[in-house]
Amino acid sequence: MVVALLIMLLTAHLALGYWSGHAEAVPPQLAMLLVQGLAVWAVFTRYRRSPSLIRLPWLLLAVAVLMQMLWDSTNVLAAVVGDKGGYLAALATVLSGLYVVPCMFMSTRSFTQHEPRSVAIMDLVLLSMVAVLVYQVFTTLLSGPLASDPGSIYVVLHMADAIDFSLAAMAILRLIGARSFRWRFFFYVAGAYLLVNATAAYFYNRIELHGLPWWAGSLIDVPHALLVVVALRQPPRWLRSYHPSLGVSQTIASFAPIMLATMVVMLCISASRFNFVPSLLVGAMAVLFYGLRVAFIQSRQIDQQRAIDQSTWRLQQQVGRDPLTGIANRATLDQSLREAMEEGRRTGHYCSLLMIDIDYFKQYNDSLGHIAGDACLVQVAGALSRSRVRAHDMVARYGGEEFAIVLIDTSAEVAQEVARRLITAIEHLQIAHPACPLGRLSISIGLATQTEQTPIDPVAMLAEADHALYRAKRNGRNRFEAAAGDIDPPMTLGDASKA
Repeated sequence: MVVALLIMLLTAHLALGYWSGHAEAVPPQLAMLLVQGLAVWAVFTRYRRSPSLIRLPWLLLAVAVLMQMLWDSTNVLAAVVGDKGGYLAALATVLSGLYVVPCMFMSTRSFTQHEPRSVAIMDLVLLSMVAVLVYQVFTTLLSGPLASDPGSIYVVLHMADAIDFSLAAMAILRLIGARSFRWRFFFYVAGAYLLVNATAAYFYNRIELHGLPWWAGSLIDVPHALLVVVALRQPPRWLRSYHPSLGVSQTIASFAPIMLATMVVMLCISASRFNFVPSLLVGAMAVLFYGLRVAFIQSRQIDQQRAIDQSTWRLQQQVGRDPLTGIANRATLDQSLREAMEEGRRTGHYCSLLMIDIDYFKQYNDSLGHIAGDACLVQVAGALSRSRVRAHDMVARYGGEEFAIVLIDTSAEVAQEVARRLITAIEHLQIAHPACPLGRLSISIGLATQTEQTPIDPVAMLAEADHALYRAKRNGRNRFEAAAGDIDPPMTLGDASKA
């Protein structure tokens, strides 16, 4: 139905132009206006059907076509009321030229949620300045003393051609780099319209210099008719199957802001011979805004990377920690013990390992409950952490009620002193334990120290300390036992009380 209506309007435009005898008569221009209105409706239909993130580009495309409608409407007004001073003709040209502003915005913006809002504001400010510059240049050339100079007209034409074809090229380039099908479809529609519109404007403007024949207005119908068709019909299959690589997509997305600054600078260079100061100001702002854009985006990326690094660090901390006690878990223990053993083998400053078990902990849980048992584990973990020798010695929960401490660069004698201090520290907690012969909580410790012959095998050293822990529990608990090669006699209950 829409296609049939479009064909009727195109046919009516040709018929009215032939009947009127020239393209600038009111009836054929009204028909052209209806074709452009149909194009705006087609684009707005796509706007309403699109998700929120991609609606703004469709709206900008509709605004660009609407500017063309305003150009045609001004021409109709000039034909009806007359235009002795040529001001309406100049206004129409300005309105036609201003359509590049929304086209620049939709072709060069990234439209991502992660881009700083300040970048969008700078783009809007820059494009507003471009709109003012276009207005000043066109009014200077077409309504001032230069209006009678043919060279001025050709300057406007060449400027318009450069901008029109640059916009089309940019939209096609964005099509090539779009990874999302919805974005590819938008730039497919926009690129087709901008390319055909640039071509039609190229021929129309040069024909207009020698007087428009009756059929010339139909050239303007071509891009708008194409826009109606490509916006409403099903996308071609290749558009769905095409998928650019991530590198291509990122390169083109990064190139888009450069294209915006380049287009503005080109416009300023062309306009500087007529409006030097405004052109210089807008060109300088384009370069400045591009530099600020890069600085803002880099700053945002640095902040995001810092946040990622912090999140990664926190995740690593959480992964390597026991969720109940907050100290290191078994995986971190194995890694730290291996690193300590490798460092000891390399430097000759060997490490020691303490395996710690809470005495009669099963009975503690059975008599007082698991909630009390968890609270007990947290208290013991805190006491062990506070009583270690140095900050870089690592306390870990081995599993259940068992803990382990890696003592870096620690001899057997020093490790035994640490074991004595730990036994005393748990005694000072004075945690009541009805099922324990002492009536309070106590721990047993097994101690192993790395030697020159010790293999770099955390599992073997853990087993050695675990065997010593087993002997400590078998010999009465609340004591420590060292692995083979003891220096001091094992710690007894009496010794613990005296310590």
